[in-house]
Amino acid sequence: CTISQYTRDELLEKNHRVLKSGHVEETLYKDLWRTISSKNIWKGIIKNKAKNGIIYIVDSTIIPLIDFNGNIIEFISIRHDITELESYKDDLQKQLKEALFEIEETQKEIIYTMGTIGETRSKETGNHVKRVAHYSYRLAKLVGLGDKKAELLKLASPMHDIGKVGISDAILNKPGKHTIEESKIMQTHASLGYEMLKSSTREILRAAAIIAYEHHEKWDGSGYPRAVSGENIHIFGRITALCDVFDALGSDRCYKKSWKLEDILTLIKEERAKHFDPELVDVFLNNLDDFLVIRDKYKDLD
Repeated sequence: CTISQYTRDELLEKNHRVLKSGHVEETLYKDLWRTISSKNIWKGIIKNKAKNGIIYIVDSTIIPLIDFNGNIIEFISIRHDITELESYKDDLQKQLKEALFEIEETQKEIIYTMGTIGETRSKETGNHVKRVAHYSYRLAKLVGLGDKKAELLKLASPMHDIGKVGISDAILNKPGKHTIEESKIMQTHASLGYEMLKSSTREILRAAAIIAYEHHEKWDGSGYPRAVSGENIHIFGRITALCDVFDALGSDRCYKKSWKLEDILTLIKEERAKHFDPELVDVFLNNLDDFLVIRDKYKDLD
């Protein structure tokens, strides 16, 4: 009576529905009745509604009383008001959820910042990694990878060139064409990035390790560092490869001027089933407007 605010007379001989709050699944009541009808003790937490409409929470134990013939003669319900405790628990869960969100956002920011380091050292813009991230996400969605994998790729792809931190400025920012020896050194950035990230237990960094390692592999097996081919290249690597080349060709670099869009598309078509996964090329070209919108949204500022 104290908890529910009903008088004794208002509750006696009334169905329990008088206290129903509407915040309890019907399956709970079915389980409750099935349990006590089977002469077993039921324990659980129930949200009820007091006479004034306020929801309260009780930790309830319902015990069937059985006569000498094994028949249930009545039930005893022992209840403890845990409304304040549950409210405190909900508040803690809310705080925990907010803290986890903050940690996740901080992790994303750190990963993105790390991704821009390699680009900054090679005098490229942070918007390059941002565009590649969004291109990769869109292409992943278009080929049916699903929300979770597409989002993981988006978060990890900015680190595709993190291995460039291990390449000397003289080679990284050389304005002319690399010598054969310099090209070999430059190519080590894929393995360097992989070695930096491969031991992480974090899903995003493990994905970033794969991308760093495989985004210069080619569909026909002529890429580096391992010369793997076709579907032996992880889908994350195949997607990032196409998106990275599309954006890199359209941007000024220390060793070249940006290409015209039609020239970029011509190269992508020519490299279908050579450099790039043919299915990805087809999907990319058939949805080109999506990628041009991203390019315009995150274009470099002069």
